[in-house]
Amino acid sequence: MELLQSNEIQQGIRRIRTANELFAAEMKNNPKVTNVRTLGVIFALDLNLQMDRYGNLRDKMYRAFMERGVFLRPLGQTIYTLPPYVTSIDQLERIFQSIREVVDLID
Repeated sequence: MELLQSNEIQQGIRRIRTANELFAAEMKNNPKVTNVRTLGVIFALDLNLQMDRYGNLRDKMYRAFMERGVFLRPLGQTIYTLPPYVTSIDQLERIFQSIREVVDLID
């Protein structure tokens, strides 16, 4: 509990929450996205398409994230992140850029 309540971890939580909120505001205007939400350090968006929770398109997206060095596992049309509290702004931007690129790949 002491570590979780430490100033460093609390700053990290605030940093991620703020970055998530800014990215959510950007992505909610993307026509390929139907829903964007954040809760603390959790970010999630739903793509505007029908797909199987575990199917070919999901596998294609997973591989595209891995090729970019970002380990994200889409759940059907939902892409979500739950980064560690020590994630830097540069690391968050790498995640967000990967999401932008993968969303742009979707037909």
